[in-house]
Amino acid sequence: MTDSTLSRYGRLAVVVFVLALAVLSAVSGLARLETQGLAALGDVVVNGYIAALVVWGVAVEGFDTDRFRTALYAGLVLWGVVDVAVGAVTPFSVVFLVAGTALLARMAYRHARD
Repeated sequence: MTDSTLSRYGRLAVVVFVLALAVLSAVSGLARLETQGLAALGDVVVNGYIAALVVWGVAVEGFDTDRFRTALYAGLVLWGVVDVAVGAVTPFSVVFLVAGTALLARMAYRHARD
């Protein structure tokens, strides 16, 4: 693949791939709601938020903005909070909660300093 072909179709391919993953995430979320009922609502909402956030980052905002990073870090915190709230605490949920909170604090400190 030449550089011109990559630059011409590369971004479009990434956007199509991310949109396909977001649709898959939405369909799997609906399937989880049908099989598990309201018990899966928190996970489905957080997964939908993160999927929508990634689509927004790819299609509109870009991954290198502070606004995107802040929203992503909030998603990590939400993911950890949902797991803790339903009693399904795993090492990953604790890492998401602690790391997301630390990254949000770092972002707030950076903005306060500037």
